Amino acid sequence: MKYLTVLLPLFLLLSCSESTDTELTGQWQGSSWLVNGEPSGRDASQVSFDFQADGTYSASFGSQEEAGSYRVEGNKLYTDAEGQAEKMVEVSLSGTDTLRMNMNRAGTPETIVLVKQ
Repeated sequence: MKYLTVLLPLFLLLSCSESTDTELTGQWQGSSWLVNGEPSGRDASQVSFDFQADGTYSASFGSQEEAGSYRVEGNKLYTDAEGQAEKMVEVSLSGTDTLRMNMNRAGTPETIVLVKQ
């Protein structure tokens, strides 16, 4: 679960365009994972999110999984996974098929780019 905790931390980093729950609905697959703006060497293709129109989601990183509810307020995505505290990341959409999640892990900026399936 430590990678999912990294994926959805409580910190925000960068200003992004607004997104709505409707725009997030669907399945998303990781395409790149950047640390300090550089490739991290992590296999982003192992990251996936499935956002449902009813406000629920599931996420996985390899064999690690979580599920729960989500909401979007402006450019902030809040997730409330079963058995965990609510988490927030900043999100931005490029067109209708590219989602960026901007995070902070112990002061280091990380970005995961996902594409809609």
